[in-house]
Amino acid sequence: MIAIKMVFPWGRYYAHPWGLNPVRLREAEWPPSPWRLVRALASSWFRCHPGCTLSQDAAQLLEYLGVALPEIGFGRVAFGQTVHYQPNYGVTADRDDARYKKTRHENHFVAVHGPVIFRWPDIDLSSTHESLLAKMLTEVSYFGRAESICKVEKIAASDIEAMDGIGWCRPTSGRKISAQCRDVFCPNPENFRVTDLWARRGDNPSVESEEAPAHLVNALLSTDMKADGAVWVSYEMPEDWPAKRVVRTPRIAKHQSVPANRGPRIARYLRFSLQCRIPIHQKFTMPLAEQFRTAASRYFRDQFGEDQTSFALFGHQQDRPADAIGEHQHAFYLPTRGLSIPSSLDERGSIAELHVWCPYGLTQAEAQILQRIQRLVWKDGRYPVRPVLTAMSLEPPQGLPLATGNVKCRVWRSETPFLPPRHFYRTSRGEHKMREAESPERQLIACLRQAGVTASGEVRRLTLSGERPDTLESLPPVPYWSIVRAPDGEFTGAVSSAAHTNGGGTSPEPNRQRIGFFMEIAFDTEVALPMPAFGHSNHFGLGLFVPAIG
Repeated sequence: MIAIKMVFPWGRYYAHPWGLNPVRLREAEWPPSPWRLVRALASSWFRCHPGCTLSQDAAQLLEYLGVALPEIGFGRVAFGQTVHYQPNYGVTADRDDARYKKTRHENHFVAVHGPVIFRWPDIDLSSTHESLLAKMLTEVSYFGRAESICKVEKIAASDIEAMDGIGWCRPTSGRKISAQCRDVFCPNPENFRVTDLWARRGDNPSVESEEAPAHLVNALLSTDMKADGAVWVSYEMPEDWPAKRVVRTPRIAKHQSVPANRGPRIARYLRFSLQCRIPIHQKFTMPLAEQFRTAASRYFRDQFGEDQTSFALFGHQQDRPADAIGEHQHAFYLPTRGLSIPSSLDERGSIAELHVWCPYGLTQAEAQILQRIQRLVWKDGRYPVRPVLTAMSLEPPQGLPLATGNVKCRVWRSETPFLPPRHFYRTSRGEHKMREAESPERQLIACLRQAGVTASGEVRRLTLSGERPDTLESLPPVPYWSIVRAPDGEFTGAVSSAAHTNGGGTSPEPNRQRIGFFMEIAFDTEVALPMPAFGHSNHFGLGLFVPAIG
């Protein structure tokens, strides 16, 4: 058996179905096309061997994969789209009367959480071909459009069995019209040739040819994109498709007379995939979370009026319910990188997801308020962020390293800076001096004790790395955070971060900068932290702790 695992660190798969006019699109290609995968492998070989013809081993490998239809596995997904307008200079008989117009473009994508698996159960490769395939996979950096950054690698059958929540699409014979089937563009097992990936058969292509062919898409535009050696195949989707595998945002009534906080608590955890045309640096964690909460507040007032509020969403103490026992029961808004994806795959350290965790619980109306948020305008507003719901449940999914009281680990490290709640330094004659009794380490211990953590252990400060971290003790690169530079060594590893100000970001006063530190907590035994974040602005993603790996 051959199996290939594909991971999307930015949580998105942008691809249009082969040959379909973009104007007619209603959603992105799904599941991913095996034809696209084989073409990506051929491209990776040419990328490693510029100016060379395809080797015999590579040609044999690609044909092995092309003459058999793979099974495709994936977890839960959500379909979405972004819209942008392209300036278009109007054409008229009189050039002086021409005006700029705007052409609407819809970019359809699939928000993907977890890996996508391609497996060929009946194919076994020689050691030479296995080694070649592994090298080719390392050169595949995106899949579909260039926004679909990915990491691809071979995996063993035992690794697939250990994965939870994977549903399998399996090829059928020919094409079928069924709600449980979707058409997938594949290499034709009956007559596929490796040269079909880049040339038309009418041009008599040869693997040994040293002349670069015309671009295949340009060559096929006059033939309705009918590629030689390719065929549409109906794949039978998993049994729970689409009811339990596709996350959909329901239509929401604009006005409701029933109070938002009335009714059963249907969810405590929501996960949103954050879709943006550029990577979002981690230093924008707090402003992005605050922007999300502000948008929720705006939609809440619009739907329920100014005289109603929600403790679960906004944490107003005057509206605290009697059954909200304990502190920090209202919602945490936690923008993060893909926590289910190893940090080694996300080299930019950029924000890809937003997790909402509310220990008290959300009613259906409160959860729908969060699902109404379709656009976040951050920084200068040039590149808006689109939140796409990918999960909603009473408890976080298994394997998600979010500290909610059910994940145990001995060592916890801060994913974002811990901001001490109280001022811990004094300035005297231009010099900064640390207050020993209010040191960041002591304040973190106090936060843990206040949250009910009594286990013994050690709290220590981590140092910053100026380059991409290679070891577990390294932290995000220096350019992602503003470094605090002081003449003495007491502020080693300190960063400056925007902090939350009262008013949820609606006040004209800009976010204040506070000094924070990356911290590590090493307990003597495995401990489950009851809260995901600690310190100042912890409900907005700062001071987020995750289990250390290794």
